[in-house]
Amino acid sequence: MLCLHAIEMNGEWLDMTRQNYGSLRGGGGGGRRGGGAWQWTVIGFVFGFGCAAIVGLLLVISGAGDSISSIFAANRPTQTPIVITNTPLPATNTPEPTEQLAPTVAPTVEQVQLVAPTPTPTTDPNLVQVVPSATATTAVLPTTVAAVQQGALLPAALVGKVSSLIPVQGGTFNMGTSPQEVAEAARACTDLYESTCNVSDGADSSPAHSVTVSPFFIEEKEVTYEQYMAFLNSEDINMGARNARHRNGCQGQLCIETRTENENSPVISDSQNYRVNPAINTFPVAGVTWYGAQAYCQAIGRRLPTEAEWERAARGPSNTIYPWGDTFDVTLARTSRPKETDVALQGPKIVGSYLSYNGLYDMAGNVAEWVSDWYDPNYYTTQAQSGSAIVDPVGPPAGTDKVLRGGSWDAVPFYSRSVHRQNRAPLSPTLWAGFRCASNTNDNPGAPQAGVTTNTTGTDLGLPTAETTGGNEGDGNAAPTLPPPPGQATTAPLPTLPPGG
Repeated sequence: MLCLHAIEMNGEWLDMTRQNYGSLRGGGGGGRRGGGAWQWTVIGFVFGFGCAAIVGLLLVISGAGDSISSIFAANRPTQTPIVITNTPLPATNTPEPTEQLAPTVAPTVEQVQLVAPTPTPTTDPNLVQVVPSATATTAVLPTTVAAVQQGALLPAALVGKVSSLIPVQGGTFNMGTSPQEVAEAARACTDLYESTCNVSDGADSSPAHSVTVSPFFIEEKEVTYEQYMAFLNSEDINMGARNARHRNGCQGQLCIETRTENENSPVISDSQNYRVNPAINTFPVAGVTWYGAQAYCQAIGRRLPTEAEWERAARGPSNTIYPWGDTFDVTLARTSRPKETDVALQGPKIVGSYLSYNGLYDMAGNVAEWVSDWYDPNYYTTQAQSGSAIVDPVGPPAGTDKVLRGGSWDAVPFYSRSVHRQNRAPLSPTLWAGFRCASNTNDNPGAPQAGVTTNTTGTDLGLPTAETTGGNEGDGNAAPTLPPPPGQATTAPLPTLPPGG
């Protein structure tokens, strides 16, 4: 209050000074009054400054000075509030990305934790039983004999229908024949059977050479139409669309010709199934490709026999030219001799019509049989010149033709000798060629069902005849087919698997 009063007094003296100063400038006396005013002015300033100092000191002591200094500092350009205000912002924003990233990582961890336990339930006994799917196992392991013994792989439609296996004694034998024997067999074509056979047709069967085969099993009879239709119609085999499986269901190749591909074929296909006249169910299937034969054998856990195995089975331990001896007997094999004048009675007989020996049937004639080996007309010569023991041969590693054995109903006895070799492209089916399967193990999951009797009525059963096939007697049915000349070779299929594969 004293300071305010002093300031007031100082103001009044200032006004009085101005008045006096004005009076002085206006002239008139009063020089001493003007000098007094200045003195009072000085005294006022002294009192005012002192009061201001006292007030400031009191403010500092009370702490109010910080507020005043901040007010003054706010107006200074270098004292910007941004530094003070934004200092906590990074601290506030820093955890925000962390909080946003945390949920991203968390689900990933959760997903891994969810996937990891997936295999665990498979240890549940209830789920373990579901794992061995019959369909998947059949596709992956079609030749597992042990599984067939348990009935795990055998297609349901073929249970009780597959041919029984006959054991074949292993051992060493002379495979092939001699040029002299070939010449005698060719002469018999003219002398006994009113036909002509070329010695060159048997040149690929010599020279004879020593071969050793391990014990094995071979089907007692040729595969029938009933068996093969069951194979084509089976739901347990992955062969593609039902109405097209015969076209590309056997290793991606044609399985068998139907009436669509060959008007003389007895096989009829539609969108539902494959079928033949039931009267020929137990006749040997024909018109099947090599791929179709191999696929069937694999589907039942077996395989095609090798050429050496087939010859060993046909010749027996005595190593004869025919399954029963060294002289042909027209009553023991279905060939084109004696000639059948009734066209309706031509063609093959039901399987099992001719006992060869040791429980095997139709090893001579009926239908020629595909074996696993590729064909090479010089293979025997190469084997004989090797100078080493030949054990379980599987034939050349590749080729353009496959080997067939046994002759057929459509050829003279010359071609039904157990030593004779035939050859044909694996995708060139014919109505005089079929097959039978072999195995390293005796699985015998079931015997074939009873069949129909031999056709003696003259009724057309749809079986091939010499008239429908055009006949192959004397047309080189079994003559060796030389490899294509250089520059004309076709793309050869992949080599076959070794026995058991």
